[in-house]
Amino acid sequence: MLTLVGSDSRVATGEVAQRLGELTAALLHELRLIEELRTALLRQRAGVAADDRDAIEGSVQAVGRTLLTLEEARRRRTALTGFLTGNMSTELSELEQHVGCRLPAALQDARDAVRRAATAASQDARINQNVLRRALEAGDAFLQQLFSSAIEPTPVYVAGAQPAESRQRSVIFNRTA
Repeated sequence: MLTLVGSDSRVATGEVAQRLGELTAALLHELRLIEELRTALLRQRAGVAADDRDAIEGSVQAVGRTLLTLEEARRRRTALTGFLTGNMSTELSELEQHVGCRLPAALQDARDAVRRAATAASQDARINQNVLRRALEAGDAFLQQLFSSAIEPTPVYVAGAQPAESRQRSVIFNRTA
């Protein structure tokens, strides 16, 4: 399965090399999904800033779809990593130790890009949480101010002066025959 190349470095051949290629492709797919997630998070933030309810709703749906697809991509990556190492819980950072050979440069680059993109997406998600929380708090404060400044209607009838326009003049006749 492994071929010795040079003095101390080994590279994968055969089925392991094929699986490493599949893992690289899976990581690149995952990277595209993470970038799609970041784009949806940025649209969400812009929607909140513009008070665009449709943009917010669309971005929430896009985030949900992307997260589901990312979960499937993660499962695929986990299966490939499990095949290569014999352990489904092996971290990508430990892959080289378990495989026992040098990872292809494309795989290393894809792994590093996914790590950077995931970190950036996590930061974007935290920013959006803060933005959304502040928007909700501002909306609540506005509603409280709006309703607390309204004049409360009187819950019972009180006899008192009426505006001149609403007074009716009436005359009472007392007729006797």
